[in-house]
Amino acid sequence: MKQIKILHLYYDLLNLYGENANVRALTNALEKQNIEVLVDFKSINEKINISNYDFIYLGSGSDENYNIVDNDFEKYTNDFKKYIDNNGFVLATGNSLDLFSKVLNYESKKIDFRIVGEQVYTFKNIKELVIGFQNRDSVIYEVSEDNLFEVKVGTGFEPNKIQEGITKNNFYGTYLLGPLLIRNPYFLKYLVKSLLESKEIKYEELEKDISYKAYDEFIKNFVDNK
Repeated sequence: MKQIKILHLYYDLLNLYGENANVRALTNALEKQNIEVLVDFKSINEKINISNYDFIYLGSGSDENYNIVDNDFEKYTNDFKKYIDNNGFVLATGNSLDLFSKVLNYESKKIDFRIVGEQVYTFKNIKELVIGFQNRDSVIYEVSEDNLFEVKVGTGFEPNKIQEGITKNNFYGTYLLGPLLIRNPYFLKYLVKSLLESKEIKYEELEKDISYKAYDEFIKNFVDNK
């Protein structure tokens, strides 16, 4: 049986809004592909070899916890640069996106108001929309990397911007909460297919589960009324 190793980094500190469900969703989707999934849960003050993992996830945290993580994350800056340049997979949701301004080409800063609400975006690699929620008091700017999404309904990475998120190779960073992979089965499928293809593992098409029905209902009731 093929094996995928996932790192859930700062699982205990960046865990607001049930974001740990993103790892469960990814694990479940891979196991349905007959993949053995090993998940390591790591936090501050641990020695971690970033290159040992096939997929790394970081979620959203309170301001207090983010500041703790921010100091610890410094030691991984060069490791993440190499990992991303070598096409390693990273998903960063919520304010963990701000951490990667140390790794990639953009800046982040605090603002004196909050951006809150449901969001609907387009993603160039799938035809289906991407949905999620934002609750943040930071923005990114001076972005030299590619944008992950474009805004259909809601707010970009800065107010009045139609772009949101950052992508480079197999790095995917977004302020979207949700959890993202629970609410977006088509985006989850895209990530799983991409990950398996990078390992030269064939992706098997499966029957749609209940998450697709929940997604369809949101799109029908929210987007169609805009």
